[in-house]
Amino acid sequence: MDIETVGGCPNYDVCSNLNPNVANQFDKYFDWFLKRFPEDNEILDDQKNKVFTSRAGLVPEFAKIVCVSFAFVLDNGDVRKQTFANDNEFNLLKDVQGLLNKCAKLDFWLCGHNLKNFDIPMLAKRMIINGLMPPTLLPTYDTKPWEIKAIDTKEIWQYGAYSSIGSLDLLCSTMEIPTSKDGEVNGDKVHEEYWEKQNLKGISEYCERDLEVLIRIIKKFKELK
Repeated sequence: MDIETVGGCPNYDVCSNLNPNVANQFDKYFDWFLKRFPEDNEILDDQKNKVFTSRAGLVPEFAKIVCVSFAFVLDNGDVRKQTFANDNEFNLLKDVQGLLNKCAKLDFWLCGHNLKNFDIPMLAKRMIINGLMPPTLLPTYDTKPWEIKAIDTKEIWQYGAYSSIGSLDLLCSTMEIPTSKDGEVNGDKVHEEYWEKQNLKGISEYCERDLEVLIRIIKKFKELK
């Protein structure tokens, strides 16, 4: 599974006009963003707008999910993909909710890179914000560690060293797997591609490329001798 997110508005100024309460909260947490991403302190011109456009999509309270892709790997090695992409976040998440509820009944497990720290909490929080009940397949505060049906490849790669680095792009480089970041659309450009170019198709294709990379990484793990 992989998801693509953008800021909830094109920029901070638009957010201030359309959703002043959210903009007010962004003001309160602005110092947090600068501490979390110290390189943004170097921005000298229109800092608040630029931080919003580059970072709001990383935080569920300020973000919007625009694409969610799934790949189902069958026993014979065939791969089936299903991608949900929609400007209407409620409709997108409603479709995802339905699929994940079916997956839970089939006793499927989720798998993704940085899944537990990003994709799962982002999905769950955005569903709640949109008035939807998160599927039972998504772990909650009272899910016991041995009950979590989610495999996080970043967690596997860390080998218990939680301070270690391990981006998907880094794994691709070290394991000689073609990266998904070489196309016209990549993670740093998703916000721009969505709000300025309305390129939902390109974002969906990028999301699916991430899935292909993830499958190749898992196959590398399974082929170890």
